[in-house]
Amino acid sequence: IINRMVGRDMTNRFPPKAYKPGKEVVLKVDDLCSPLPKSFQHVSFELHKGEILGIGGLVGAQRTEMVEALFGLRAIASGHVEKDGKPFKVKSVRDAKAHGLALLTEERRQSGVFGILSIEDNTVIAAQKSFAKHGVLQESKRFKAATESNESMHTKTPSMKELMQNLSGGNQQKVLIARWLLTHPDILILDEPTRGIDVGAKYEIYTIMHDLIKEGKSIIMISSEMPELLGMADRVMVMCEGRVTGFLDRGEADSVGVMRLATKFM
Repeated sequence: IINRMVGRDMTNRFPPKAYKPGKEVVLKVDDLCSPLPKSFQHVSFELHKGEILGIGGLVGAQRTEMVEALFGLRAIASGHVEKDGKPFKVKSVRDAKAHGLALLTEERRQSGVFGILSIEDNTVIAAQKSFAKHGVLQESKRFKAATESNESMHTKTPSMKELMQNLSGGNQQKVLIARWLLTHPDILILDEPTRGIDVGAKYEIYTIMHDLIKEGKSIIMISSEMPELLGMADRVMVMCEGRVTGFLDRGEADSVGVMRLATKFM
């Protein structure tokens, strides 16, 4: 069934890894704490240039809450964050974007997609200022940017004027990635990047992720799918009840090790 759906053999679920993560630290998080006692507490980790850092854990591990705080969507009570060796404080999404961060949210339909707007509008909405002159939007620049960004994602659509709600889940996800790439980030936070899309579209998203890494970007990927976590991440950080319980390198990570760390405090 999968072979008929995708049009090829699915023996290899993930694209071959054709890159090697660098040693340069692009993001350093030290002792990050939420003001809410039952949320993330004392989270510390490093993200290297050209690396996919996977974050695993069970429901309630506070993974989404932690990355949303890094992106300025939630309050931070204490902790220290460095980007490219320089400290910075994120008080809003605008601050996060200015520092080169982008966030693909967990719930695509609730907090990502504007269904009644066109693909063009959905693509350029996070970078509107780039397409304005004296406060007036320039339609030709918007259309060109949306077209080029979606072509690089291989988004399947009859036109940029098509309503977002008419696309498949996988193509909607590609548009959202195209949206954030127009903000020129060097760190992408992908929260459940393949949730609710078919196996063929998943492989395309994985290929896009590898291409972004080869361009020198770094990715933080939250995933509740164990094969995806193990197949895509260069390192896996596991959280349980708001705390980091351990790290596993690609060579040593397996489902048993991840689940052991994910249930450490239970």
